[in-house]
Amino acid sequence: MIAKRIVATAFTLLLLPVAAHAAQKAVVFPFDLIDQSQQFEIGLMPKGIDPEEKRRLEVITNELIKRLKDSGRYDVVDTAAIDQEIEDKSPIFKCNGCEDDLAKKVGADVAFIGTVRKASDVLFTVSVYIRDVAQQKVVQQGSSEIYGNTDAMWLRAVNYIFDRRLFAGEQRQ
Repeated sequence: MIAKRIVATAFTLLLLPVAAHAAQKAVVFPFDLIDQSQQFEIGLMPKGIDPEEKRRLEVITNELIKRLKDSGRYDVVDTAAIDQEIEDKSPIFKCNGCEDDLAKKVGADVAFIGTVRKASDVLFTVSVYIRDVAQQKVVQQGSSEIYGNTDAMWLRAVNYIFDRRLFAGEQRQ
């Protein structure tokens, strides 16, 4: 009887480190563009999102997902079940907390929201916000300004935010 208790206790102690380091479930929402480049231009009609910038939003969303998965810190959940709702409620940064409800639907503990603020054709601010879904609030944020409108510059911003703002001090994989 005592031997069984010792074995059970030892087995439980072996599992504790694994449970303590279990990755949180995370949902990554697509980056949104905030175009302020024509804000002060009088008489101009909004031109809509540039196709190249729309493509770059996908590129940096995929980069953030890849970096999160590779880090082992988060288990990134699939958004297929809520893709239509994400589309309907976009831009996510303006949905007044709907991101928490959407994250809960896919079982996520945290939500990553990304924005790219366009001040001109060459000046952008890339930001990533981490929301704690249970607390319904932003718990961490990182931003980077870039001067250039290329894939390399946008990717550099996301990687800089990941390495130097959100997870500074953690070893890069």
